[in-house]
Amino acid sequence: MSFRFNTLLLFIIILLVQGCSGKSEDPQVIGAKDDSSVNSPTETTASMTVSTITTTTSFQKEPTNDEPEFLFDAESAGQLSTDWRDDLLNELRVATPDFETLYVREEWGPGWIDENYNCINTRHEVLIEESYEEVTFEDRGCKVIKGKWYDYFSGEFYADPTELDIDHMVPLHNAHVSGASHWPTETKINFYNDLNDPQHLIAVSSSANRSKGSRGPEVWRPSNEEYWCQYAYSWTEIKARWNLSVNDNELTALAEMLNSCDSLPELTYWFSNWLLRKGAMSTPEMSLTENEQETELQESYSEATN
Repeated sequence: MSFRFNTLLLFIIILLVQGCSGKSEDPQVIGAKDDSSVNSPTETTASMTVSTITTTTSFQKEPTNDEPEFLFDAESAGQLSTDWRDDLLNELRVATPDFETLYVREEWGPGWIDENYNCINTRHEVLIEESYEEVTFEDRGCKVIKGKWYDYFSGEFYADPTELDIDHMVPLHNAHVSGASHWPTETKINFYNDLNDPQHLIAVSSSANRSKGSRGPEVWRPSNEEYWCQYAYSWTEIKARWNLSVNDNELTALAEMLNSCDSLPELTYWFSNWLLRKGAMSTPEMSLTENEQETELQESYSEATN
């Protein structure tokens, strides 16, 4: 009897030990940047399972009906026309702006979020990414207090981040009247904090950002005319990616600024991918940024599990 009792007791103890031995993940570590992360799409795919599980949060952009299609639609492959500008602008949806649906700023979330729980919110992630020098943090290591940034709107350099705003290339109100008014809150938060596209959020002088406000290129253009080509391309790509419409005057203004391009705008991974599918490039020439890697992995993981 004693032997059976001792055996049963030992079995219960083993079960309890096994149940308590699982490793928990520290939320401060999840999604943290890894300097050893790979740069190419091929190498990135190999670590898909681990990376996607550790970087997904409740704010991560999920595929919805509001998501853009032209950069991800395999059936859109074909040759570019004689002018890439026309092909690019043809991806845009022309429609009358929706000024009747009330714009409520609070529907776009709490502002800058700390998506990967490393105490650095979206604003400071952009400052880190865009600084021409290694940035200096305050004592806690959460906020950037010094660096070197180039304001493409004005064509001037800045060293004090308090003089900078993080500009939404396509302002929230403009997105609202262009098709985002009926987006779910999660999609609006994702748009507000989108780090997947390096053009979506840019550091510019506070004065330039406030001069721009919520106006589109048909009303406002950067004083730095050398940036007009890239500005028009970035605006076009973001609107196409998020399936946002443009009005007739906006489309005309974009065409005028794109005509100032001496060559192709600065290649992003998305633009390179579009050119590749359109037949204008024979091989990819761009590597994924860290945030673009994360998006690609999550899309691949989603496809594999659906």
